[in-house]
Amino acid sequence: MGMVIATRTAREYLRVSKGKGRTARSISDQHRENLAAEADHGPWTWGEAYTDTGSASKYATKIRDDFEKLLADLESGAFGNPGDVLTLWEISRLARETGRGVALIDACEAGGFLIHITTHERTYNPANYQDRHDLITGIADAEKESRLLSKRTKRGVDSTVADGGVHGKITFGYAREYAIVDGRSRPVKQYADPTEGPLVVELFERVAGWNGRERESIRAVEQDWIKRGVVSRNGVAFSRQNLGQMLRRKAYAGIRVHKGTERPGNWPALIEPELFEAVQEILADPDRKTHTGSQIKHVLTGVLRCGTCGSKVSLRPGGDAYKGRLVYRCYGRDCFTIDKEQTDAYLIGDAERPGVIIQCLTSPYLYRAPAGEENDERADVRRQLAAKERDLKETQDTEAESAAHERRLARREERLENEIKELKERDRALTPRRPTGGLLDLGPGAALAEAWSAWESASLPVQRALVAELLSPDMFGQPRIRRVEDSASKDVADRIAFVNEDGETLAEEWGLGS
Repeated sequence: MGMVIATRTAREYLRVSKGKGRTARSISDQHRENLAAEADHGPWTWGEAYTDTGSASKYATKIRDDFEKLLADLESGAFGNPGDVLTLWEISRLARETGRGVALIDACEAGGFLIHITTHERTYNPANYQDRHDLITGIADAEKESRLLSKRTKRGVDSTVADGGVHGKITFGYAREYAIVDGRSRPVKQYADPTEGPLVVELFERVAGWNGRERESIRAVEQDWIKRGVVSRNGVAFSRQNLGQMLRRKAYAGIRVHKGTERPGNWPALIEPELFEAVQEILADPDRKTHTGSQIKHVLTGVLRCGTCGSKVSLRPGGDAYKGRLVYRCYGRDCFTIDKEQTDAYLIGDAERPGVIIQCLTSPYLYRAPAGEENDERADVRRQLAAKERDLKETQDTEAESAAHERRLARREERLENEIKELKERDRALTPRRPTGGLLDLGPGAALAEAWSAWESASLPVQRALVAELLSPDMFGQPRIRRVEDSASKDVADRIAFVNEDGETLAEEWGLGS
């Protein structure tokens, strides 16, 4: 009588980081090689696969839905029976963040599941100490490579930006020339696109009433472009919001903006400085009518963002849990829901308990010395900052001659990074602030009651303009709403993080506490 070999169920986790056009082929390649592995490591029957498109890196912004489902199924036992196999093409498909990978290995060990890595030609048992060590080491190595790649990429970007070079997405109105540098295609020149460039100039001139044109609203340009069939590179008509963003884009004036720092770009300006400044004055005018009709009714919808996916928020009726009250909800992926009344109370408040925004309006940190004062000190700080940044780049580019030299370079790099951070904070303290408080005719030392009275009597467009300016990354910080499970508690104060350009809140500097 022949021996019966037990057949295990295998379920794949397939993941690719490529964009459209290569995703399907890459997943099918992984699947084909996984199927072939059964001949040597099976027999297996194949269950439903988990599939994701997106990076496994800790720096990724896109949530991997099927990874989360896989982890939940492993922890609950819904993955299968003990002895079933999780099949991966390579270890880096799993996770490039060691903590997340270890959590999955722990779940496999607890459930009695095996892990097969096709490129290793091996099936691992997480309950075996050596197999567990090998798996965790593989994930740690993948994380190291991910972090190293991120550092190299950031260094390249910072170097390009420091030279005023072109980088990132091509701004509408421009085209680029590419060349092979170090074996890779890189942008070497940015110039005015013959079709798109004149449209950008037209937009600025029409809004400013420049070069003999009559001054027009953004909506008028929007409607005219729709009639003429003017569309974006994706074939989509330009909305007023799109056009408003274009009018604020300093790249058109030949200015490179990176992490709050401005320097001349190495591309030709489409818009002369005088025209650009004229348009900014128009856009900043609090009396300008920014919309028609009554479709915009709420102050905060334009500034709140999802802390998980970065999406905007929408306002909707809440379910039974909210007893019919309105809620803010993630517009992109429904990542979160939060009570509108409680959120507004925390951020705006009332006469009895002014919220964060009203408190900010009375903070001395909002107001700077007028432009022209402390210029000498600020110029000295910026000279020191530029010198330190050059020293840091030189240190990072230096090849270590020995282990001891490498340690010295690492200590020097850490010291320079700390000094640069301190100089940036000093520069920020000496830089004149924009007159945000002027929208409500307030100044430093205003009382909370005075600030609330001015806020309450302001029109909705003025309130929205002030909030957009105040709750921005380069001011108090952009409000990001976390999911309940990612927060210390359900309280609104614990669920909202204010993120500035450095990824942290300046609440303590503003005098609002930590």
